[in-house]
Amino acid sequence: MFIGLDFGTTNSALAVASPQGPARLVPVQHEGAEFDTFRSILYFDNEEREESGRLHAFAGPAAMDAYLDRGGDGRLIQSVKSYLANPNFTATNIFGTRYTLENLIGFIVTRLIEATAETDTLNEAMRSGPVVVGRPARFVRNSLGVPDEGHDRLAVKRLGEALRGIGIPDVHFEFEPVAAAHAYEASLDRDELVLIGDFGGGTSDFCLLHVGPGTRGLRQRGETIIGVSGVGLAGDAFDARLIEHCVAPRLGKGTSYESGGKTLPVPSWPYDTMKRWHELSLINTGKTRRMLAEIGRTAEAADQVAALANLIEEEQGFALSRAVEATKIDLSAGDRANFHFDAAPIRIDAEVTRSDFEAWIAPELGAIAECVDGLLEETGTAPSRVDRVFLTGGSSFIPAVRQLFADRFGGGKLASSGELTSVATGLALAARQRFLD
Repeated sequence: MFIGLDFGTTNSALAVASPQGPARLVPVQHEGAEFDTFRSILYFDNEEREESGRLHAFAGPAAMDAYLDRGGDGRLIQSVKSYLANPNFTATNIFGTRYTLENLIGFIVTRLIEATAETDTLNEAMRSGPVVVGRPARFVRNSLGVPDEGHDRLAVKRLGEALRGIGIPDVHFEFEPVAAAHAYEASLDRDELVLIGDFGGGTSDFCLLHVGPGTRGLRQRGETIIGVSGVGLAGDAFDARLIEHCVAPRLGKGTSYESGGKTLPVPSWPYDTMKRWHELSLINTGKTRRMLAEIGRTAEAADQVAALANLIEEEQGFALSRAVEATKIDLSAGDRANFHFDAAPIRIDAEVTRSDFEAWIAPELGAIAECVDGLLEETGTAPSRVDRVFLTGGSSFIPAVRQLFADRFGGGKLASSGELTSVATGLALAARQRFLD
């Protein structure tokens, strides 16, 4: 059994391959239903503990159910992967217990394995043989847009330590866009030069490489790779634009309050934190609550500031993320959508057109385009030489993202399939190709 693990910012997945034949996803089970992916989310409730007395870590769909059942009480954690390259985030305190970032990742992967019908087989295989794990082409880029190799190495090191900490000793990494290339290549009967675009929650990664029957027998794909690049933004950045334009102005952003005889703007940092909804719990502190209560006494939009305080105090970040996700999906299918968020006392109904959304995400689209153009320039590759552009990941559904590639390569060259799972199946195929002997 050859195992591929796609540990993602938003979703994770497992896939396996036998010595011959296609790879297959290992479905996860919850409440009688099966799912291809496992939400990379954790939830802790101070009342739910193991026999040892330690907090029980809910993960995936069980975490979402537990969080909603308890009305938002407890501690919800998501987008753990986005912290891997941050040397300033090493641990967090949850109800009096310190958990490292590696602990949190270990909880998610452990629960993912436990949620399958193949737990025992997977545990045995992962403890005795190699596991190929996906990684972005670039975990992080500095303020100048230059790859930060030190932080990148740190992220890989921490992810490896997290997996070894739960008893997976033989960890190997593969670029996620290269893994997607393995998945795409499985259906080819001729060689192609392909550009892979993998859009995750936190990164957009690109790989230009040769694929096809002529490369399947190679144990290492390095000689087939023409170039790799990436940019540290993707789905989460698109979500942030919806929050910035649909939510923040209705919760007091841009308004003012009186203090010491002066008119001052309501501080912007709570709204900036709201763009990364999973970080709202980090500012749910007495200091923040006291600040907003003080501002609310003289605020010109006192009700809106009170609603902001309620959003933070009642840990409504997850509900907000679901509203954002639903709107984004609707905008991928139609020309307009209704952004609806109802978490008393907050009720937001805002019509969003696709053209509005595309204007809001124009800076992110520009950064992605610059990254792709840079990769072509660095490798001396004309767009006409590229046979196919294979797009995968949740944001590959966004029409403006697809149009970006159609403009450069032609719409007829675009291909996609298994947008949320091709990296996992490709990792399993990469494991087989690398370790078959």
